[in-house]
Amino acid sequence: MQKSSGSTSVRGKRHTTVLFSASLGLAAAVVLSGCGSGADDAPQVDWASDVCDSVRDVGSELTLPAADRKNAKEYHSEVVTFMDALGRRLGALDKKMRHEGAPPVDGGDAAYQKALGNLRTARSSLADTTARLKKADVTDEKSLKTALRKAGEGLRRASAYQGPAHDFRADPALGKAFDKAPKCKNLPDG
Repeated sequence: MQKSSGSTSVRGKRHTTVLFSASLGLAAAVVLSGCGSGADDAPQVDWASDVCDSVRDVGSELTLPAADRKNAKEYHSEVVTFMDALGRRLGALDKKMRHEGAPPVDGGDAAYQKALGNLRTARSSLADTTARLKKADVTDEKSLKTALRKAGEGLRRASAYQGPAHDFRADPALGKAFDKAPKCKNLPDG
């Protein structure tokens, strides 16, 4: 009898040990799955929200003047004014991006420097085009067409710029942060 009592006791201890181990494993799985589908991305989401705020602020309420071929000089002046305003907005975005700093992810500084470089290239291209358009001698519709055609190449280069949100989305971690940031909803990618 002692023998069977001892074997029951050993079997009970094994059963208790197996249940305890399984419970620990389950608890560990629950804890790991609760925090483990990825690192805490709150800093990236906050950073992305700030960037989207900056992009939205800089890009708001700027419209290209309606074409008025009857008064070529006036239209030329309105287009130059528009381009100057756009250049100032790109400068303001550059300043805001420098204020936001690099994103809080591995490799964030490289992504940040690339985005700033693209912004500055677009800004420089726009400034060069605006300067050439300002100097154009516009007296009539024909000279206006010529001036705008010459400005077209610089405008195409500047308009190819899709913005810092687009540049930052190339990084998978930042792309997820932009997707999660409520302030980035409905923000055009470019």
